[in-house]
Amino acid sequence: MQVLLGIHHPLDPNLGAPGVTLALGEALKALGCGVDYFSYYEAFPGVREHGTWHEVRFPWKLTAHLTRAAGRYDVLDITTGDAWPWARLKRPGARARHALVTRSHGLEHTFSERLRADARAGNLELSWKYPLYHGGFRLWEVRQSLLLADHAVLLNTLDAAYARERLGVPADHLSVIGHGLDAPFQALPPPRPSAPGAPLRIACVGSWLPLKGRDEMVAAASRLHALGIPFAMSLYGTGSKEDEVLAAFPAEVRGRLRVVPRYARAELPRILEGEEVLFFPSHSEGFGMALVEAMACGLAPVSSPVGVAPQVVREGVTGRLIPIGSVEGQVGALRSLAEDRERLLTMRAAAQAEVRSMTWRDIAARTLSLYEALLRQHRNP
Repeated sequence: MQVLLGIHHPLDPNLGAPGVTLALGEALKALGCGVDYFSYYEAFPGVREHGTWHEVRFPWKLTAHLTRAAGRYDVLDITTGDAWPWARLKRPGARARHALVTRSHGLEHTFSERLRADARAGNLELSWKYPLYHGGFRLWEVRQSLLLADHAVLLNTLDAAYARERLGVPADHLSVIGHGLDAPFQALPPPRPSAPGAPLRIACVGSWLPLKGRDEMVAAASRLHALGIPFAMSLYGTGSKEDEVLAAFPAEVRGRLRVVPRYARAELPRILEGEEVLFFPSHSEGFGMALVEAMACGLAPVSSPVGVAPQVVREGVTGRLIPIGSVEGQVGALRSLAEDRERLLTMRAAAQAEVRSMTWRDIAARTLSLYEALLRQHRNP
């Protein structure tokens, strides 16, 4: 089977959606598929800095490419919002028997609703330009691609429910297929107990953004310090400079912090060695790869119920689920884990076991089964 994976990002393995796209592609190859990619690198050769204008142009670059090359592929698996012009044009150049799949790395509509809710609450300020594209036309593009594709793959059940109930996508045109763990996150050693009297080691993994729970990280660290709870907090993958991140915290807390602006994903198991808790107060996630990877490394999550978290974080067993924005609940959960390290160790082991079976081989097998079913039922457009 010949597959084209299209994505409106540069195909960098250290970035979220591109990284999992490459991982899926490699796993499909291992199952015997031929896999090609079409990304910003192919759409805009020689360009290494990309912005909104490239996102606006990408569907049309993709349409031109598909018109020339679609006949090479059995399956065209394209990110949401991108294949709609080609589909509207009746799929020029496609094989008589083919399947068009649209894949979401986090449904833009649910993300936009959370963004607007945070703006109304005063947690962030949206640009006046936001409703023009990302909060307007882009949402229309995404809906069109969902409706015009033969099938849509989404990352979590909440996104699937929204697509079905609010966007009118038929239930039998939707599948929920998550992500798998890369090889460095498989068969890791079990978590080790912390030294007696050692501070609770808290890791935060994600960009330094309001939507990722930046304000809650500051508030929780400040509150833990005020309560006299011994802790050390490391912030990984902030994408912001260390001094910028530290400046957001009170001076008396900064000595407990460590900031790592960037890291290679394959290095994360080594980086997280010795950490005990993942603090994941994100407001919105398509999947939450950092959550699953940290659990595989033996960290117990204190997470908001976003993305895949409701499926893998079993309250009080594999971690703690705390409502979005509830600093009181987050601090209470962190404090209870700091004060009961035996329970924490049990929870860490359960968290690691919970995600152990989430491999890319399994995800690729499920994806390939979907492709085969779509090709069997395909009728000419």
